[in-house]
Amino acid sequence: MQRILLAIAGAAAFCAAVTFLLQIAISRGLPATDIVLVTASATLLLSIAAAAFAYRAFNRANLVATELERLTRSMDAAIKDVSLRGDRDAAKLEDLSAAVSSRLRPPSARASTARDDADTDADSEHKAREAEHHAPSRKARQTPAPALGIGATEAADVDVALRRVVAGAQADLSLQPIIAAGRGEAGGFEVHFHIQPEEGKPVDLRRLSRPVADVDPAAYERLTVVSATEAVRRRLGDVSEKIPLHVAISSALLRDGLEFATVLDIFKLHPALAKAVVMSLPAELFTSGEHMAALQLLSGLGIRFAAEDWSGERGDLDEMKKAGVGAVKIAAERLLDRTKARKGAPNGAALVEMADSAGVDVIATDVQNEEDAVSLIDMGVDLMSGERLAAPRRLKTDASSGLKRA
Repeated sequence: MQRILLAIAGAAAFCAAVTFLLQIAISRGLPATDIVLVTASATLLLSIAAAAFAYRAFNRANLVATELERLTRSMDAAIKDVSLRGDRDAAKLEDLSAAVSSRLRPPSARASTARDDADTDADSEHKAREAEHHAPSRKARQTPAPALGIGATEAADVDVALRRVVAGAQADLSLQPIIAAGRGEAGGFEVHFHIQPEEGKPVDLRRLSRPVADVDPAAYERLTVVSATEAVRRRLGDVSEKIPLHVAISSALLRDGLEFATVLDIFKLHPALAKAVVMSLPAELFTSGEHMAALQLLSGLGIRFAAEDWSGERGDLDEMKKAGVGAVKIAAERLLDRTKARKGAPNGAALVEMADSAGVDVIATDVQNEEDAVSLIDMGVDLMSGERLAAPRRLKTDASSGLKRA
């Protein structure tokens, strides 16, 4: 465009100069034949210049058109490749859901079998209960390994690997099934970072439980959201909404303007992702009012919430419900009344009843064994997760093959 304007300006200047010279020649009495000759010469020169400019512009336009056509074909091929890879990736994640269902026999069915056996052999049941009372089973005595239950040296190696992951903005994910226990199916997945130190065993981190040098918690949580949405993007459809990815965040992300804006931009650009992601936050963040504006922005984009460690106050439950909370996550030990609660706090059965009456799902966390799962089902809890029920399974993203199961 600039070259065209310069050419027009040059032609105008040339015409003005020729006109000026002709006026001088006429005023000095130059013969008419000479004036005509000068005019014809100037016109010829101007025509030659215009033809050369037109020829160059025509060639340039052809080159641009050819380049645009090549670029269009390249983009079309790239889009088709991404689409095909997305189909393969969706199959991988759907296979993971199918694998969870096939490997889990519904605890409710086991409970039913146990009751039938009890009816036919009451004496055996009595002996079993006596044995359980005096000698708890090995599985019942087991406790889940803490997320960072490692020594100082191993922790330092994990910190180095974590810093590398956050700095590189590329992370492997591990997904832990949230089991719909009565059906033996996955009702969702908890998102973890799969951290592999240079030495030692890998560690799956759901949320930072302690400060790590040179790792900003807000940046860590933003990367978790980005990685989860990238996984979800490859399997958009009904399966994503029915089996969402639960991403743990905290006040660190909500109060960091830049990182929070990045998260908002993702869901603004890809609105369909909001249905496949559940933001999991401590319950106190919904009731304190400090981050209400940020939560409303997320809710306005269609993002669902899960509240962790609800205290049992009915008023808090109503506030969380208004904020868009669709599920509360409560430790199995609390639901089974094995932990000391403050005076006047409702028991586990009352918590389940209040949540059910409010239309909020209860997700039991840290379920230790199948016996506890059966007890929770009898209380009306269907969704549950725990290291003993189903451990996190690693998903690795690479450029060659997309999303794979390790």
